[in-house]
Amino acid sequence: MSGMGIYRDGKRLCNFEVAVAQIYRWADGPNCGALAFIDLHLRSDAGCYQERVPAECIGKLEFLKRHPDLCLYQRRYRDSLSACLSERLSEYLQRNTGGLAFCQTGLHRLEKGAVFVAGNRVIGGCEVDAIFSQDIARLHLEPARYESGRQAEELLERLQANDPFVTTPVFAFGILTALQSLVLECGIPLASVLYISGRSGLGKTETVKRFFAVYDQDNTGRPALITEAGSTMAGFRENLRAARDLPVVLDDLCLSTGKDSQRKRLQTGAQVIREASNKGAVRTKAGEHGMFPSTEAGVAITAEFDMQTVSDVTRCIIVSLDHPMKGGRTDDRIIAAGALSAFLEWFLPRYEQEAQLLRERYQATTENKRLDRLATGQFCLQWAFERFMRFAVETGATDETCYKETIRFFDRTLKIWNKKQKQILDRIESAIIKESIPCLLWKGIQKKIIPVHQKLKKLEEGYAVIRGQDLFLPPGVAEWFISVQNGYRGINRNRIGRALKLAGVLVTHESDKANTVKPAQGFHRVYHIRLDQLEKAALFETGGNGFESSTSASTFRGF
Repeated sequence: MSGMGIYRDGKRLCNFEVAVAQIYRWADGPNCGALAFIDLHLRSDAGCYQERVPAECIGKLEFLKRHPDLCLYQRRYRDSLSACLSERLSEYLQRNTGGLAFCQTGLHRLEKGAVFVAGNRVIGGCEVDAIFSQDIARLHLEPARYESGRQAEELLERLQANDPFVTTPVFAFGILTALQSLVLECGIPLASVLYISGRSGLGKTETVKRFFAVYDQDNTGRPALITEAGSTMAGFRENLRAARDLPVVLDDLCLSTGKDSQRKRLQTGAQVIREASNKGAVRTKAGEHGMFPSTEAGVAITAEFDMQTVSDVTRCIIVSLDHPMKGGRTDDRIIAAGALSAFLEWFLPRYEQEAQLLRERYQATTENKRLDRLATGQFCLQWAFERFMRFAVETGATDETCYKETIRFFDRTLKIWNKKQKQILDRIESAIIKESIPCLLWKGIQKKIIPVHQKLKKLEEGYAVIRGQDLFLPPGVAEWFISVQNGYRGINRNRIGRALKLAGVLVTHESDKANTVKPAQGFHRVYHIRLDQLEKAALFETGGNGFESSTSASTFRGF
């Protein structure tokens, strides 16, 4: 018996030859180091074919279905052909190391050095025969259009032309996103989301697309990894899972006239911020049994409103737009993508050195003071931009003088945004109720903030009056004092009266259901409060903390 085919034990199993052309091992993920794919070269009298077969499917011979001219002579020969393939694969593995298959994007430390998987290509100093899983092969980062120095110079000019007060921190967050795995590896608890806020029509989305969301969907030029805020969370989580060290965007958290709709949008924003910053496991679909490990994507959110809790705000680096963005050009995204690519080419050969310098810088910064969540994010953002500017200097895009001026500008910019962010936090803090109304009133009287007198006629002049254990407090005075306390802005007299009644400190008349009484004929209604009960309520709430040692009603007998 002769002719093209594979022979085993004197039997011709098929009408084609097969050879292992290349093998790929997983470079990351749960199966790191295991065989991922096998490239087969198939040859018959009718032609030649190349097949890439998942390693776990090599024995199923499914490639035969795609080529009708390849014939296995008898069904019972399947096991023999599979055994033959296994032998040839074993022989190939003894002679060749093969290539690498990636299922995760971002920074990777290989034996020959660090590389960056930018979707469907590898950036780095070492030559790698690489293939990519379908999830990440759809993502594309445009290479540098020019040599590195000119690319960096062009990028800096575009930032300057597009309001650098806004665009510089946005682009810097893109650099930080690309280096996020390194930052976390250094033990720095980075937990920041870029939050770009402002009313509709100012250019929030366009700014993010130009200088942050620089990855394309395949080679279409359309921005990838952007989810509309009205979409389901599953779509956003899919992007989050697939984009380690890549930019992911939740776009257009807009204001709503309906309270329920607005509440849902606030909840969506808060949920995204927490999932993106916690770096924990995420479930991409309802009912999923498995939890995908977080991939440390860098997340930006565009919104028409500020978040409303301290926890959410401190997880963000907030850039607020108050005027329309101007000066953009159609190829800004291409320039920004090329600058990021060129920067990574420069950075990766010095990965270990940069990591060590970052550790030392963080340790020196935190030696005498603790960085909170917000300060940690700003520390990392500042470091990332400084590295880009150092790249610009070393590639000839700028000089040391310009480097120092640009870093000073960036520092000032961060301080301005930090001040605005602190103002948001102060507004939130001022809306948080920290003490009850009885406790505040007791403190106000004790510290003589509320004016107090003994004579009832002084009630008409805006005084509170104390007689023994009885406090007569005009509602207008109570409203004035309580409304300036944290959490009580806009409070009305009815609410104050209900709170005092609920605390059990009011004296009311059985025949009158009102929370106020007339202290005497001809006087306006006031709150009649027992001082001993007010003190008791305040001390119960605070445990005595914050009060002077003398806290009894006798303190007020001198009035």
